Amino acid sequence: MWDTLALTYEGSLEVKRNKLSLLACKYKLFEMEESESIQTMFGRVQTIVNELSFLGRTYDNFDHIDKLLRSLPRKWRPQVTALRASKNLEKLSLEELIGLLKVHELELQQDDAGRKQKSIALNVQKIKSTPTSSRTLKVEQTSDESCSERTCDIDDEISFL
Repeated sequence: MWDTLALTYEGSLEVKRNKLSLLACKYKLFEMEESESIQTMFGRVQTIVNELSFLGRTYDNFDHIDKLLRSLPRKWRPQVTALRASKNLEKLSLEELIGLLKVHELELQQDDAGRKQKSIALNVQKIKSTPTSSRTLKVEQTSDESCSERTCDIDDEISFL
């Protein structure tokens, strides 16, 4: 009876090997998606790791940390370099790493929000056209020096436009 249940729910030895191979490949090729949060990414990798351990393949803590750091997008590279230089990754816990990455994620989100609020003034110059050429406008971007991001309100930004 036990053998029948095991075969039904776990599959044959060949099925286990194929699952293990597929999961090992998923783990090897794992990458964080550009718009994904650290928590979501960690949940996805944890699911793969749990399934691998269920099938008998385990990795040590350093392997998980190294995999997570390598799976981060390019914009995270300065943080990854800083972590590798300042921390002993062999003694760092997975939870501590996730905490550090979440803090950096919040900082990145604040930077992105600050960039979206930045006002831009445009200078437009009319270039004399010839009969054979079409009308063109030359546009140059200049920064607004008289108004800092924090002190300008929305009405001032709209009036600049």
